[in-house]
Amino acid sequence: SYSENRLVAIYWVSFMVISFFYIMNLILAVCTQQYDKSINCRKVSREKLAKKLLSDAFTLLDQKDQGHVSRESIMNVMAILNQDMPEIKTMSSEEKSIIYALLDKNGSDSICLDEFLDWSLVMLLNLSKESDYATWVETKLPYVYQSQWYTRLSEAVKSNRFDTAIDVILVLNAMTILMQDYSMLVGQNTGDPENDETLDTKWETLETLFTALYVLEVMLKVTINGWKRYKESARNLFDFFVTGMTILASFYVYYPNTYNNTNLIRFIVMARVLRLVRLLFAIESFRLLGAITLDILPASRDIFLVLLFVAYFFATSGQLLYGGYITRDPSNPLSHALLEATDFTSSAYWPNNFNDMFSGMNVLFNLLVVNNWTTCIQGFEYTTGSKTVRFFFLFFHLICVTGISNVITSVVINSFFQQLEVIEHRYGRNERVDGTSIRGSRAFFAASVLTGTNTGVQGKYSAHIQAVNFDVDIDERAVMRRVFGRSNTPDSNEKGLT
Repeated sequence: SYSENRLVAIYWVSFMVISFFYIMNLILAVCTQQYDKSINCRKVSREKLAKKLLSDAFTLLDQKDQGHVSRESIMNVMAILNQDMPEIKTMSSEEKSIIYALLDKNGSDSICLDEFLDWSLVMLLNLSKESDYATWVETKLPYVYQSQWYTRLSEAVKSNRFDTAIDVILVLNAMTILMQDYSMLVGQNTGDPENDETLDTKWETLETLFTALYVLEVMLKVTINGWKRYKESARNLFDFFVTGMTILASFYVYYPNTYNNTNLIRFIVMARVLRLVRLLFAIESFRLLGAITLDILPASRDIFLVLLFVAYFFATSGQLLYGGYITRDPSNPLSHALLEATDFTSSAYWPNNFNDMFSGMNVLFNLLVVNNWTTCIQGFEYTTGSKTVRFFFLFFHLICVTGISNVITSVVINSFFQQLEVIEHRYGRNERVDGTSIRGSRAFFAASVLTGTNTGVQGKYSAHIQAVNFDVDIDERAVMRRVFGRSNTPDSNEKGLT
Protein backbone atom coordinates (compact mmCIF):
# COMPACT_ATOMS: atom_id res chain seq x y z
CA SER A 1 0.00 0.00 0.00
CA TYR A 2 2.90 2.36 0.68
CA SER A 3 4.16 1.82 -2.87
CA GLU A 4 0.80 2.90 -4.23
CA ASN A 5 0.30 5.87 -1.92
CA ARG A 6 3.00 7.21 0.38
CA LEU A 7 0.41 9.01 2.50
CA VAL A 8 -0.24 5.61 4.11
CA ALA A 9 2.95 6.25 6.10
CA ILE A 10 1.05 8.92 8.05
CA TYR A 11 -1.17 6.20 9.54
CA TRP A 12 1.75 4.04 10.70
CA VAL A 13 3.86 6.95 11.94
CA SER A 14 0.88 8.31 13.88
CA PHE A 15 0.25 4.89 15.39
CA MET A 16 3.87 4.57 16.55
CA VAL A 17 3.96 8.10 17.98
CA ILE A 18 0.71 7.65 19.90
CA SER A 19 1.06 4.05 21.04
CA PHE A 20 4.81 3.59 21.48
CA PHE A 21 6.28 7.00 22.23
CA TYR A 22 3.33 8.41 24.19
CA ILE A 23 1.16 5.66 25.69
CA MET A 24 4.04 3.33 26.64
CA ASN A 25 5.95 6.18 28.29
CA LEU A 26 2.73 7.30 29.95
CA ILE A 27 2.35 3.81 31.43
CA LEU A 28 5.95 4.01 32.67
CA ALA A 29 5.31 7.42 34.24
CA VAL A 30 2.19 6.13 35.99
CA CYS A 31 4.05 3.06 37.28
CA THR A 32 6.89 5.25 38.58
CA GLN A 33 4.49 7.67 40.27
CA GLN A 34 2.51 4.87 41.91
CA TYR A 35 5.68 3.12 43.03
CA ASP A 36 7.01 6.33 44.60
CA LYS A 37 3.67 6.81 46.34
CA SER A 38 3.67 3.25 47.71
CA ILE A 39 7.27 3.61 48.92
CA ASN A 40 6.43 6.83 50.78
CA CYS A 41 3.36 5.21 52.34
CA ARG A 42 5.44 2.24 53.43
CA LYS A 43 8.03 4.54 55.01
CA VAL A 44 5.36 6.38 56.98
CA SER A 45 3.69 3.13 58.10
CA ARG A 46 7.02 1.66 59.17
CA GLU A 47 7.88 4.74 61.20
CA LYS A 48 4.49 4.65 62.93
CA LEU A 49 4.74 0.92 63.58
CA ALA A 50 8.27 1.17 64.97
CA LYS A 51 7.29 4.05 67.26
CA LYS A 52 4.19 2.20 68.47
CA LEU A 53 6.03 -1.05 69.18
CA LEU A 54 8.88 0.69 70.97
CA SER A 55 6.42 2.78 73.01
CA ASP A 56 4.54 -0.39 74.01
CA ALA A 57 7.81 -2.07 74.97
CA PHE A 58 8.82 0.95 77.05
CA THR A 59 5.47 0.84 78.85
CA LEU A 60 6.00 -2.84 79.70
CA LEU A 61 9.48 -2.13 81.06
CA ASP A 62 8.34 0.93 83.03
CA GLN A 63 5.90 -0.95 85.23
CA LYS A 64 5.97 1.69 87.98
CA ASP A 65 5.18 4.47 85.49
CA GLN A 66 8.28 6.47 86.47
CA GLY A 67 8.92 7.77 82.95
CA HIS A 68 12.27 6.00 82.67
CA VAL A 69 13.76 2.51 82.58
CA SER A 70 16.74 1.47 84.68
CA ARG A 71 20.08 0.25 83.34
CA GLU A 72 19.43 -3.20 84.83
CA SER A 73 16.20 -3.58 82.86
CA ILE A 74 17.88 -2.60 79.58
CA MET A 75 20.73 -5.05 80.22
CA ASN A 76 18.21 -7.81 80.94
CA VAL A 77 16.47 -7.09 77.63
CA MET A 78 19.79 -7.42 75.80
CA ALA A 79 20.46 -10.72 77.55
CA ILE A 80 17.06 -12.02 76.41
CA LEU A 81 17.77 -10.88 72.86
CA ASN A 82 21.04 -12.82 72.91
CA GLN A 83 19.18 -15.98 73.91
CA ASP A 84 15.92 -15.78 71.97
CA MET A 85 16.66 -13.70 68.85
CA PRO A 86 19.13 -15.55 66.58
CA GLU A 87 18.67 -12.96 63.82
CA ILE A 88 20.30 -10.37 66.09
CA LYS A 89 24.07 -10.58 66.44
CA THR A 90 25.13 -11.87 69.87
CA MET A 91 26.32 -8.96 71.98
CA SER A 92 29.28 -9.18 74.33
CA SER A 93 29.23 -7.45 77.72
CA GLU A 94 31.37 -4.63 76.30
CA GLU A 95 28.98 -4.16 73.36
CA LYS A 96 26.00 -4.07 75.72
CA SER A 97 27.67 -1.30 77.71
CA ILE A 98 28.39 0.67 74.53
CA ILE A 99 24.81 0.29 73.28
CA TYR A 100 23.43 1.38 76.64
CA ALA A 101 25.69 4.45 76.64
CA LEU A 102 24.48 5.39 73.15
CA LEU A 103 20.90 5.24 74.41
CA ASP A 104 21.59 7.17 77.62
CA LYS A 105 22.33 10.49 75.96
CA ASN A 106 21.98 12.64 79.08
CA GLY A 107 24.11 10.45 81.34
CA SER A 108 21.30 9.97 83.88
CA ASP A 109 21.92 6.19 84.14
CA SER A 110 18.34 5.58 83.02
CA ILE A 111 16.52 5.58 79.69
CA CYS A 112 13.54 7.84 79.01
CA LEU A 113 11.01 7.26 76.22
CA ASP A 114 12.67 9.64 73.73
CA GLU A 115 15.98 7.84 74.22
CA PHE A 116 14.36 4.41 74.04
CA LEU A 117 12.91 5.24 70.61
CA ASP A 118 16.47 5.09 69.25
CA TRP A 119 16.62 1.39 70.11
CA SER A 120 15.87 0.24 66.56
CA LEU A 121 18.71 2.40 65.21
CA VAL A 122 21.28 1.39 67.82
CA MET A 123 20.58 -2.30 67.21
CA LEU A 124 21.59 -1.84 63.56
CA LEU A 125 25.17 -1.01 64.61
CA ASN A 126 27.81 -3.63 63.95
CA LEU A 127 30.57 -2.92 66.46
CA SER A 128 34.18 -3.99 65.92
CA LYS A 129 37.10 -3.57 68.27
CA GLU A 130 40.14 -2.11 66.56
CA SER A 131 42.40 -4.63 68.30
CA ASP A 132 40.48 -7.40 66.48
CA TYR A 133 42.02 -6.09 63.25
CA ALA A 134 45.56 -6.64 64.50
CA THR A 135 47.62 -8.53 61.95
CA TRP A 136 49.56 -11.72 62.54
CA VAL A 137 52.84 -9.81 62.30
CA GLU A 138 51.61 -7.23 64.82
CA THR A 139 50.66 -9.86 67.42
CA LYS A 140 53.27 -12.59 66.83
CA LEU A 141 56.26 -10.59 65.60
CA PRO A 142 56.04 -7.18 67.30
CA TYR A 143 59.75 -6.48 66.75
CA VAL A 144 59.25 -6.91 62.98
CA TYR A 145 56.06 -4.84 63.06
CA GLN A 146 57.92 -1.96 64.75
CA SER A 147 60.95 -2.16 62.48
CA GLN A 148 61.67 0.63 60.04
CA TRP A 149 61.69 -1.54 56.92
CA TYR A 150 58.28 -3.06 57.75
CA THR A 151 56.82 0.39 58.34
CA ARG A 152 58.01 1.49 54.91
CA LEU A 153 56.62 -1.68 53.36
CA SER A 154 53.23 -1.08 55.02
CA GLU A 155 53.11 2.48 53.76
CA ALA A 156 53.97 1.32 50.24
CA VAL A 157 51.30 -1.42 50.15
CA LYS A 158 48.62 0.92 51.53
CA SER A 159 49.53 3.74 49.13
CA ASN A 160 47.77 4.59 45.90
CA ARG A 161 51.00 3.91 44.02
CA PHE A 162 50.77 0.21 44.87
CA ASP A 163 47.24 -0.01 43.41
CA THR A 164 48.45 1.92 40.35
CA ALA A 165 51.26 -0.58 39.84
CA ILE A 166 48.77 -3.46 40.03
CA ASP A 167 46.57 -1.68 37.50
CA VAL A 168 49.53 -1.38 35.12
CA ILE A 169 50.20 -5.11 35.53
CA LEU A 170 46.54 -5.80 34.75
CA VAL A 171 46.75 -3.82 31.52
CA LEU A 172 49.91 -5.69 30.50
CA ASN A 173 48.19 -8.98 31.36
CA ALA A 174 45.20 -8.03 29.22
CA MET A 175 47.47 -7.15 26.27
CA THR A 176 49.31 -10.46 26.67
CA ILE A 177 46.08 -12.46 26.66
CA LEU A 178 44.84 -10.54 23.61
CA MET A 179 47.99 -11.34 21.65
CA GLN A 180 48.02 -14.95 22.84
CA ASP A 181 44.39 -15.70 22.01
CA TYR A 182 43.93 -13.40 19.02
CA SER A 183 43.69 -16.28 16.56
CA MET A 184 41.07 -18.00 18.70
CA LEU A 185 39.08 -14.78 19.12
CA VAL A 186 38.91 -14.19 15.35
CA GLY A 187 37.77 -17.78 14.77
CA GLN A 188 40.93 -19.26 13.32
CA ASN A 189 41.68 -22.94 13.96
CA THR A 190 44.42 -23.09 16.58
CA GLY A 191 44.50 -26.86 16.79
CA ASP A 192 44.53 -28.86 19.99
CA PRO A 193 47.12 -27.42 22.36
CA GLU A 194 48.61 -30.42 24.08
CA ASN A 195 50.53 -29.95 27.31
CA ASP A 196 53.63 -31.89 28.28
CA GLU A 197 53.63 -30.57 31.84
CA THR A 198 56.20 -27.87 30.95
CA LEU A 199 55.99 -24.15 30.27
CA ASP A 200 56.73 -24.69 26.60
CA THR A 201 55.71 -21.30 25.21
CA LYS A 202 56.58 -17.72 26.03
CA TRP A 203 52.89 -17.05 26.62
CA GLU A 204 52.63 -19.73 29.31
CA THR A 205 55.76 -18.35 30.95
CA LEU A 206 54.25 -14.86 31.02
CA GLU A 207 50.97 -16.21 32.40
CA THR A 208 52.89 -17.93 35.20
CA LEU A 209 54.77 -14.67 35.90
CA PHE A 210 51.54 -12.69 36.10
CA THR A 211 50.02 -15.32 38.38
CA ALA A 212 53.08 -15.07 40.67
CA LEU A 213 52.68 -11.28 40.81
CA TYR A 214 48.99 -11.60 41.73
CA VAL A 215 49.84 -14.12 44.45
CA LEU A 216 52.47 -11.70 45.77
CA GLU A 217 49.87 -8.93 45.79
CA VAL A 218 47.44 -11.05 47.84
CA MET A 219 50.17 -12.10 50.27
CA LEU A 220 51.33 -8.52 50.82
CA LYS A 221 47.80 -7.18 51.35
CA VAL A 222 46.81 -9.98 53.74
CA THR A 223 50.08 -9.61 55.67
CA ILE A 224 49.91 -5.82 55.96
CA ASN A 225 46.16 -5.35 56.43
CA GLY A 226 45.26 -8.62 58.09
CA TRP A 227 42.72 -11.15 56.81
CA LYS A 228 39.74 -9.60 58.60
CA ARG A 229 40.24 -6.16 57.07
CA TYR A 230 41.21 -7.65 53.71
CA LYS A 231 38.03 -9.72 53.35
CA GLU A 232 35.77 -6.72 54.07
CA SER A 233 36.50 -5.46 50.56
CA ALA A 234 34.45 -7.13 47.82
CA ARG A 235 37.17 -6.27 45.31
CA ASN A 236 39.78 -8.05 47.42
CA LEU A 237 37.58 -11.14 47.72
CA PHE A 238 37.11 -11.24 43.94
CA ASP A 239 40.88 -10.94 43.40
CA PHE A 240 41.51 -13.66 45.98
CA PHE A 241 38.96 -16.01 44.40
CA VAL A 242 40.25 -15.62 40.82
CA THR A 243 43.89 -15.87 41.93
CA GLY A 244 43.13 -19.04 43.88
CA MET A 245 41.27 -20.57 40.92
CA THR A 246 44.21 -19.74 38.65
CA ILE A 247 46.68 -21.46 41.00
CA LEU A 248 44.49 -24.57 41.29
CA ALA A 249 44.05 -24.72 37.52
CA SER A 250 47.82 -24.35 37.04
CA PHE A 251 48.55 -27.29 39.33
CA TYR A 252 45.82 -29.36 37.70
CA VAL A 253 47.06 -28.72 34.16
CA TYR A 254 50.82 -28.89 34.69
CA TYR A 255 50.89 -31.67 37.28
CA PRO A 256 51.36 -35.02 35.44
CA ASN A 257 47.92 -36.52 34.82
CA THR A 258 45.68 -37.60 31.99
CA TYR A 259 44.36 -34.06 31.39
CA ASN A 260 46.73 -32.32 28.99
CA ASN A 261 44.81 -29.32 27.66
CA THR A 262 45.94 -25.84 28.75
CA ASN A 263 42.70 -24.15 27.61
CA LEU A 264 41.33 -24.49 31.15
CA ILE A 265 43.98 -22.31 32.72
CA ARG A 266 43.87 -19.94 29.74
CA PHE A 267 40.18 -19.22 30.23
CA ILE A 268 40.60 -18.77 33.97
CA VAL A 269 43.54 -16.43 33.43
CA MET A 270 41.38 -14.44 31.02
CA ALA A 271 39.00 -13.86 33.95
CA ARG A 272 41.74 -11.75 35.52
CA VAL A 273 41.03 -9.14 32.89
CA LEU A 274 37.70 -8.54 34.64
CA ARG A 275 39.75 -6.75 37.27
CA LEU A 276 40.24 -4.00 34.70
CA VAL A 277 36.82 -2.82 35.81
CA ARG A 278 38.59 -1.34 38.83
CA LEU A 279 40.20 1.17 36.44
CA LEU A 280 36.76 2.63 35.78
CA PHE A 281 36.23 3.20 39.48
CA ALA A 282 39.22 5.51 39.53
CA ILE A 283 36.83 7.95 37.83
CA GLU A 284 34.46 9.50 40.35
CA SER A 285 31.37 9.22 38.14
CA PHE A 286 31.91 5.52 37.48
CA ARG A 287 32.71 4.89 41.13
CA LEU A 288 29.46 6.55 42.15
CA LEU A 289 27.51 4.59 39.53
CA GLY A 290 29.05 1.31 40.67
CA ALA A 291 28.30 1.98 44.34
CA ILE A 292 24.69 2.85 43.55
CA THR A 293 24.31 -0.27 41.40
CA LEU A 294 25.52 -2.51 44.23
CA ASP A 295 23.09 -0.82 46.62
CA ILE A 296 19.97 -1.03 44.45
CA LEU A 297 20.42 -4.68 43.41
CA PRO A 298 19.09 -6.02 46.76
CA ALA A 299 16.14 -3.61 46.55
CA SER A 300 15.26 -5.04 43.12
CA ARG A 301 15.32 -8.62 44.35
CA ASP A 302 11.60 -8.94 45.06
CA ILE A 303 10.40 -7.63 41.71
CA PHE A 304 12.80 -9.96 39.87
CA LEU A 305 11.43 -12.84 41.91
CA VAL A 306 7.93 -11.85 40.79
CA LEU A 307 9.11 -11.87 37.17
CA LEU A 308 10.68 -15.31 37.70
CA PHE A 309 7.44 -16.61 39.23
CA VAL A 310 5.33 -15.32 36.32
CA ALA A 311 7.77 -16.76 33.78
CA TYR A 312 7.73 -20.10 35.59
CA PHE A 313 3.91 -20.08 35.57
CA PHE A 314 3.75 -19.38 31.82
CA ALA A 315 6.50 -21.91 31.05
CA THR A 316 4.62 -24.59 33.00
CA SER A 317 1.34 -23.65 31.32
CA GLY A 318 3.08 -23.72 27.94
CA GLN A 319 4.33 -27.25 28.60
CA LEU A 320 0.80 -28.39 29.46
CA LEU A 321 -0.81 -26.66 26.48
CA TYR A 322 1.82 -26.83 23.73
CA GLY A 323 4.39 -29.37 24.88
CA GLY A 324 5.52 -31.60 21.98
CA TYR A 325 3.94 -29.46 19.25
CA ILE A 326 7.28 -28.24 17.91
CA THR A 327 9.08 -31.34 16.65
CA ARG A 328 11.37 -32.49 13.85
CA ASP A 329 10.43 -36.16 14.19
CA PRO A 330 9.39 -37.26 10.66
CA SER A 331 7.08 -39.90 12.12
CA ASN A 332 5.11 -37.17 13.91
CA PRO A 333 2.47 -35.56 11.62
CA LEU A 334 3.01 -32.24 13.43
CA SER A 335 6.46 -31.97 11.85
CA HIS A 336 4.86 -31.86 8.39
CA ALA A 337 2.45 -29.13 9.46
CA LEU A 338 5.35 -27.16 10.89
CA LEU A 339 7.13 -27.19 7.53
CA GLU A 340 4.38 -24.95 6.19
CA ALA A 341 5.45 -22.24 8.64
CA THR A 342 8.14 -20.97 6.30
CA ASP A 343 9.24 -18.01 8.44
CA PHE A 344 9.62 -20.27 11.48
CA THR A 345 11.59 -22.99 9.69
CA SER A 346 13.77 -20.62 7.64
CA SER A 347 14.76 -18.83 10.86
CA ALA A 348 15.69 -22.20 12.45
CA TYR A 349 13.44 -21.51 15.44
CA TRP A 350 13.19 -25.20 16.35
CA PRO A 351 14.62 -24.68 19.87
CA ASN A 352 11.79 -22.20 20.61
CA ASN A 353 9.31 -24.66 22.04
CA PHE A 354 7.60 -25.72 25.25
CA ASN A 355 8.82 -29.32 25.19
CA ASP A 356 10.74 -28.78 28.44
CA MET A 357 11.13 -26.09 31.09
CA PHE A 358 14.43 -24.70 29.82
CA SER A 359 13.13 -24.37 26.25
CA GLY A 360 9.97 -22.73 27.57
CA MET A 361 12.02 -20.19 29.49
CA ASN A 362 13.98 -19.50 26.30
CA VAL A 363 10.74 -18.76 24.42
CA LEU A 364 9.54 -16.44 27.19
CA PHE A 365 12.87 -14.59 27.26
CA ASN A 366 12.54 -13.97 23.53
CA LEU A 367 9.06 -12.60 24.16
CA LEU A 368 10.32 -10.46 27.04
CA VAL A 369 12.86 -8.70 24.81
CA VAL A 370 10.32 -8.64 21.92
CA ASN A 371 12.61 -10.68 19.67
CA ASN A 372 10.68 -11.80 16.55
CA TRP A 373 7.84 -13.14 18.62
CA THR A 374 5.48 -13.10 15.63
CA THR A 375 7.76 -15.61 13.89
CA CYS A 376 7.75 -17.80 16.98
CA ILE A 377 3.94 -17.70 17.16
CA GLN A 378 3.69 -18.85 13.55
CA GLY A 379 5.11 -22.27 14.39
CA PHE A 380 2.55 -22.84 17.13
CA GLU A 381 -0.31 -21.60 14.92
CA TYR A 382 0.47 -24.14 12.20
CA THR A 383 0.94 -27.06 14.57
CA THR A 384 -2.14 -26.33 16.70
CA GLY A 385 -4.25 -25.37 13.70
CA SER A 386 -5.69 -22.44 15.61
CA LYS A 387 -4.90 -18.76 16.10
CA THR A 388 -6.10 -18.81 19.70
CA VAL A 389 -2.49 -19.48 20.69
CA ARG A 390 -1.96 -15.77 20.16
CA PHE A 391 -3.85 -15.04 23.37
CA PHE A 392 -1.25 -16.99 25.39
CA PHE A 393 1.56 -14.87 23.99
CA LEU A 394 -0.50 -11.68 24.24
CA PHE A 395 -1.23 -12.24 27.94
CA PHE A 396 2.45 -12.77 28.66
CA HIS A 397 3.32 -9.62 26.72
CA LEU A 398 0.80 -7.51 28.65
CA ILE A 399 1.78 -8.87 32.07
CA CYS A 400 5.56 -9.02 31.72
CA VAL A 401 6.58 -6.64 28.94
CA THR A 402 4.03 -3.88 29.54
CA GLY A 403 3.50 -4.45 33.26
CA ILE A 404 6.43 -5.95 35.17
CA SER A 405 9.12 -4.47 32.90
CA ASN A 406 7.79 -0.99 33.61
CA VAL A 407 7.66 -1.76 37.33
CA ILE A 408 11.30 -2.88 37.20
CA THR A 409 12.20 0.35 35.44
CA SER A 410 10.29 2.29 38.12
CA VAL A 411 12.14 0.44 40.89
CA VAL A 412 15.51 1.19 39.30
CA ILE A 413 14.70 4.88 38.76
CA ASN A 414 13.34 5.34 42.28
CA SER A 415 16.16 3.39 43.94
CA PHE A 416 18.80 5.20 41.89
CA PHE A 417 17.80 8.66 43.04
CA GLN A 418 17.32 7.51 46.63
CA GLN A 419 20.71 5.84 46.77
CA LEU A 420 22.34 8.75 44.94
CA GLU A 421 21.51 10.99 47.88
CA VAL A 422 22.64 8.35 50.38
CA ILE A 423 25.94 7.73 48.55
CA GLU A 424 26.68 11.44 48.32
CA HIS A 425 26.22 11.68 52.08
CA ARG A 426 28.28 8.54 52.67
CA TYR A 427 31.31 9.82 50.78
CA GLY A 428 31.05 13.34 52.09
CA ARG A 429 33.67 15.07 54.20
CA ASN A 430 34.78 13.57 57.49
CA GLU A 431 32.81 14.69 60.53
CA ARG A 432 33.25 14.73 64.29
CA VAL A 433 30.19 14.27 66.49
CA ASP A 434 30.82 14.55 70.24
CA GLY A 435 34.27 12.96 69.99
CA THR A 436 33.26 10.37 67.39
CA SER A 437 34.91 10.52 63.96
CA ILE A 438 32.61 9.64 61.04
CA ARG A 439 34.51 8.68 57.90
CA GLY A 440 32.56 7.34 54.98
CA SER A 441 29.94 4.94 56.33
CA ARG A 442 31.87 4.11 59.50
CA ALA A 443 32.19 5.73 62.91
CA PHE A 444 35.41 5.51 64.94
CA PHE A 445 35.37 6.22 68.66
CA ALA A 446 37.01 5.63 72.01
CA ALA A 447 34.62 3.46 74.02
CA SER A 448 35.34 4.80 77.52
CA VAL A 449 32.82 7.67 77.37
CA LEU A 450 29.96 7.95 74.87
CA THR A 451 27.28 10.68 74.77
CA GLY A 452 28.36 11.70 78.27
CA THR A 453 27.97 8.21 79.77
CA ASN A 454 30.84 6.17 81.23
CA THR A 455 30.84 2.71 79.72
CA GLY A 456 33.65 1.09 81.68
CA VAL A 457 34.99 -0.21 78.34
CA GLN A 458 38.50 0.59 77.19
CA GLY A 459 39.91 0.63 73.69
CA LYS A 460 39.00 1.97 70.28
CA TYR A 461 36.00 0.71 68.32
CA SER A 462 34.46 1.19 64.89
CA ALA A 463 30.81 0.89 63.93
CA HIS A 464 28.90 0.55 60.70
CA ILE A 465 25.25 0.02 59.83
CA GLN A 466 24.14 -3.49 58.95
CA ALA A 467 20.54 -3.51 57.75
CA VAL A 468 18.52 -6.67 58.31
CA ASN A 469 16.05 -6.07 55.47
CA PHE A 470 17.33 -5.34 51.96
CA ASP A 471 14.46 -3.02 51.12
CA VAL A 472 15.15 -0.60 53.98
CA ASP A 473 16.79 2.66 52.92
CA ILE A 474 19.32 3.88 55.44
CA ASP A 475 21.31 7.09 55.39
CA GLU A 476 24.29 5.82 57.38
CA ARG A 477 25.64 9.27 58.14
CA ALA A 478 22.33 10.56 59.44
CA VAL A 479 21.97 7.49 61.66
CA MET A 480 25.55 7.87 62.93
CA ARG A 481 24.98 11.56 63.75
CA ARG A 482 21.80 10.71 65.61
CA VAL A 483 23.16 7.71 67.52
CA PHE A 484 26.51 9.21 68.53
CA GLY A 485 25.18 12.72 69.17
CA ARG A 486 23.88 13.84 72.55
CA SER A 487 20.64 15.20 71.07
CA ASN A 488 18.27 14.11 68.32
CA THR A 489 18.22 16.77 65.65
CA PRO A 490 15.27 17.16 63.26
CA ASP A 491 17.58 16.35 60.37
CA SER A 492 18.52 12.99 61.84
CA ASN A 493 14.89 12.19 62.59
CA GLU A 494 13.89 12.68 58.99
CA LYS A 495 16.83 11.09 57.19
CA GLY A 496 17.60 8.03 59.24
CA LEU A 497 15.84 4.72 58.89
CA THR A 498 13.00 4.64 56.34
